[in-house]
Amino acid sequence: MKIIVADSCALILLAKSDLLKALTEFRSVIVPAAVFEEVVNQDTIEKFPDAKSISVLTSRGNIEIVSKELPDRKPPITLGKGEWAAIRLAQEMGEGAVLATDDGKAIKTCRFLNLPFIISPKIATELYRCGRIESPLAKAAIEKMRIGGRYAPDIIAEALLRLEEIRNVKTGNREDT
Repeated sequence: MKIIVADSCALILLAKSDLLKALTEFRSVIVPAAVFEEVVNQDTIEKFPDAKSISVLTSRGNIEIVSKELPDRKPPITLGKGEWAAIRLAQEMGEGAVLATDDGKAIKTCRFLNLPFIISPKIATELYRCGRIESPLAKAAIEKMRIGGRYAPDIIAEALLRLEEIRNVKTGNREDT
């Protein structure tokens, strides 16, 4: 992982899964102003604890908000304003940026544009692999993603399997087949 440019869905899901703080302590996390405005406002802060935690991390400087105006280009498919702003920002940043997204249309757009992206379950496994979180937190986060992230069962199963593989390597419990 390099610099993480997060869209709304990833930012919310990482906050709900208790991984956002760990991610911001590991990598630079940047969001376009459109994403921040979509996720954190007076209404959302009052209703959703994840919006409050995103607001706190932003006020502490853990998450950078970028208000940069980008050249207006039409997205290849219909996307929300925040998702498109995050994609454009990641493109503008070049090779140093990876888009964090859990939005199916944003993922398709990244593939179309050949833009690197990462989904939240993969972030969980990478944080564990790099020693930034412990196995129980990673498993609990992926379980929360299963419930709130609208992932296909195979994506969640793959993430849990990857966690187990990493744990086996870390503890020396390799299975030789």
